[in-house]
Amino acid sequence: MELTFSCPHCGLVGRVASVESTPTVTCRGCSRGHPLRSDAFEGGGLRSCAWCATDDLYVQKDFPQGLGLLIVIVGFAISTVFWYLERPIPAYVVLLASALLDMILYYRVPDVTICYRCLGQYRGVGSNLEGRFKPFDLAIGERYRQERLRAEQLRKQGASANSPPPA
Repeated sequence: MELTFSCPHCGLVGRVASVESTPTVTCRGCSRGHPLRSDAFEGGGLRSCAWCATDDLYVQKDFPQGLGLLIVIVGFAISTVFWYLERPIPAYVVLLASALLDMILYYRVPDVTICYRCLGQYRGVGSNLEGRFKPFDLAIGERYRQERLRAEQLRKQGASANSPPPA
């Protein structure tokens, strides 16, 4: 299983090809090490986040949302041209074709499991074994977003307290 993470120190995005067998990850940007939790895996599948040890993870399609929106908008734009030309059958065909393309992509694109806390992404076999993780929950997502905002605010307060006073 592959892990894509963001370094908490420098923000560089990194990847670990086989997260189950890697005890420590070293960032390419700042050369700091970060231990991965081996107890995050159970029975060949992911149980919790190996990066931050939280049990709150969610599943979504591993597909760029912008591309999906572009497909819908292009299909709509082409169909409106046919509607303007008073040709409803080609307009319906274009709408049906864009819906069919969307459905094909939905079933062909694999899932990615994402951690609410650190936003680490797990791909591959075992990332959502037996459907353990559910789709994004707004209440859980907002709780972790608020946690990130408070941590950033505390970091800024600590940095301003350690800086020398203006002369």
